[in-house]
Amino acid sequence: MLYQTIFKSSLAVAIAITLFSSAEAQNSLAIKGGKVIPVAGEAIENGTVLIRDGKIAAVGTDLTIPVDAQIIDATGKVVMPGFVEAHSSEGLSQANETNPNVPYVSVMDGIDPMRPYFDSARRNGVTSVAVVPGNSTMIGGQAAIIKTGGDFVDYMVLKRDAGMKISLRPTGQTSRMGHLAALRKALGDAKRKVESAAKKESDAKKAGDAKKEGDKAKDEGKSNDAASSKTATKATSETDSELTKALMKVVSGKLPVFIYCDKAMDVAYATQLIDQFKMQAILVLGRDCHKAAKQVAATGLPVILDSQMVFWDKDPRTDEEKKIVVSESFRDQDVPFAFQVARSSNKTLGNNYLWYQAATAVKYGMPKDEALKALTLVPAEFLGVDQFVGSLEKGKDGDVIILTGDPLKNGTWVETTIVNGEVVYKRDEDEKLKLLLGKTDQR
Repeated sequence: MLYQTIFKSSLAVAIAITLFSSAEAQNSLAIKGGKVIPVAGEAIENGTVLIRDGKIAAVGTDLTIPVDAQIIDATGKVVMPGFVEAHSSEGLSQANETNPNVPYVSVMDGIDPMRPYFDSARRNGVTSVAVVPGNSTMIGGQAAIIKTGGDFVDYMVLKRDAGMKISLRPTGQTSRMGHLAALRKALGDAKRKVESAAKKESDAKKAGDAKKEGDKAKDEGKSNDAASSKTATKATSETDSELTKALMKVVSGKLPVFIYCDKAMDVAYATQLIDQFKMQAILVLGRDCHKAAKQVAATGLPVILDSQMVFWDKDPRTDEEKKIVVSESFRDQDVPFAFQVARSSNKTLGNNYLWYQAATAVKYGMPKDEALKALTLVPAEFLGVDQFVGSLEKGKDGDVIILTGDPLKNGTWVETTIVNGEVVYKRDEDEKLKLLLGKTDQR
């Protein structure tokens, strides 16, 4: 009996130690031997990225790797931060609500982690994405920035209140004049509510100051006025439309906006709206907006380019065709930008991938390091999440991709995708890719 008791106790201790060691090993991950491109600094040959508890603990050479760390051998491969997609509605069950004016709607209620988009994102090295309502709207609702790894939306969230979507492309049978008039009215109503609330707050503060001065008679009168004001404010707020209340965050500068400009002429309208209502904005540009590159540059605003990077445009007066390279048009004006991919139904396969957009820009003169930043750190800065993602730096989230070769070279594959220090994709375990390629070599 004593032997059995000792044996059982020893077995329990051994199991506990094994489980503890396994749990610790999962908390430490070392990617070693590859070419590390941190984006925020120079490339490191034969480098190591050490991740602990989901965060990057160190990046460099000759690092001390914990004995309990899981090690990934990246010899002969490239290691870099995961791509950040700055604007997409693909994670939603549908791109827009039927009603084009729904600022109180949040994409958080429509994100489906089981959608094929997320499988594709991990396969293509995208680790963070701004999920934004589509362009067929007026005020399309509130965006969120999420990680592409995870089974539940609440665990994937990086930034919940990431911005409001506004589109300057008319919806349905609405004219451009009618669309803009309705948009100005909605924003104007919200601005007046903000100003009214600020005035009431100021009046209440003055009443309080008078009380401190000891004027009891005036204090009582003003206190009554303040009480009445608060009662009126409460009654008013109860009758305010959900639309106006949601937009109050925008016109008070508490919530940025993604403004979609379909045509070059929309850039001027967008600028007017931003100035008039003091909005923080990111410009999401349509193909035609290359004609307004100089005006865009003057705004100094963050820019997300259209997915169609190269096309031929005909002069309506001379019928002369000219090759347009969108990235070149904006680089000529020193406009920093992030890339956007096409929707899956687009006929051109290449521009469905962020790396292809960057490679196209490099083909037409963009420096490679600048293009890699436009895939990672630049969109992270635009979205206000660069303290978490966009580069391999100590303290940032452990979002890393391991590539078989040059990030912008055709034929390079994403070997492994890591989100928050957890491996969420392995190419050798990708059954869909195996089915697609059959028995051919997955180079």
